[in-house]
Amino acid sequence: MHELGHPSVSLRLEDVDLPEPGPGELAIRVEATVVNFADILLCQGIYQDRPGVPMTPGLETCGTVVATGEGTPFAVGTRVVGMASLPWGGFAEGAFVKAPSAAASPPDIPAADATVLWGTYMTAHTALHRRANLQPGETLLVHGAAGGVGSAAVQLGAAAGATVIATVGGADKVDVARRLGAHHVIDHTTTDVRTAVKDLTAGRGVDVAYDPVGGALGDTTRSLMAWEGRLLVIGFASGDIPTYPANHILVKNYSVIGLHWGAYADHGGRAAIDEAHADLERLYRGGLVDPLVTATVGLDGLPDALDALEHRRVIGRVVLTP
Repeated sequence: MHELGHPSVSLRLEDVDLPEPGPGELAIRVEATVVNFADILLCQGIYQDRPGVPMTPGLETCGTVVATGEGTPFAVGTRVVGMASLPWGGFAEGAFVKAPSAAASPPDIPAADATVLWGTYMTAHTALHRRANLQPGETLLVHGAAGGVGSAAVQLGAAAGATVIATVGGADKVDVARRLGAHHVIDHTTTDVRTAVKDLTAGRGVDVAYDPVGGALGDTTRSLMAWEGRLLVIGFASGDIPTYPANHILVKNYSVIGLHWGAYADHGGRAAIDEAHADLERLYRGGLVDPLVTATVGLDGLPDALDALEHRRVIGRVVLTP
C-alpha cells in the first residue's frame, strides 16, 4: 500500500525488496498469514497500530526465519509464529515478525493451523482464562460464534467445561456453531437474543460474555450479565462501539474487561504468551480444539478474501498461503 484507504482500492501486488531486519525483528519466508477484519481497518488507518505507508498489511503470520536482527533469540532456519512487525506485514512472500511476540512452531502442525492457533486462539484463550477466569460449570455467551475468534471461544469454552450459548447471524451458521461444541445456538437474525438467553438461564444471565461484534448486540449483552459476571470486549465487527453505563455496571456488579491480544508482547507479557501457547498446543494435540480454517488463498486471491470477510460471508478463518 502506498496510500491509506479501503483495501479494494489501495492494495496492489508488487515486487519489493525486503530490507535487513532491525533490532528485535525476524525476517521470515511466509508460510501462512491469517486474513483478519483488523487488516481492513489497518489499511484505512483506523486500527490501533498505525505504521503509515508504504506498508504491507497482515498481522498474524507463520514462516521460517531467514535473517535475524540484533537481540533476537531465534536462529535462522527456525519455524516461528508471531505478530508481524509492521510495515512489513504477512501478506507477502517475506515478512518481519516481532521477536518478543514469536514462538517456535513445531513442523508437525500445518502452517494454517499454527497461525490460527497463534493469533485467533491465543486471543480467545487469553480472554477466557487470563482475563475472565472462566470456570467449569459457568455459562459462557459467545457472539459471532461461526467467525474466527468466536469459533475459537466456543471450542475453548466447551473444553473448559462451561455451558456455551452461541449467537450467529444466519441459519447456515447454526450447525457450524453446534459442531464446534456450543450447547445452545441462537440465530440473532430470527430470534431475540435477550429473550432467548434469559430463557436458557432461567433469568439469571451469563457468567462470562465474549463479544467480538459490538454494536447493538453489545448493548444487549450488558443486560444479560449475571451477578459478578465478566463481559469481555474483543472487537467491533459490527462497526459500531457499544457503551456500558457505569451505574449499570455498579448495580449488577459485573466487570467489563478489554482484551488487546496483540499488545501483550509490548507490555512484558512473555509469560502469558508462553503459557497460553503451551496450553493451546496441548489442546490441539488432544483433539479438544481444531481451527476452523475454511479456505486458503494465494496473494492474488487476497482482495476477494478481504471483501468476503467485510461482508460477513466468511465462516471460520481464511488464511493466505503465498
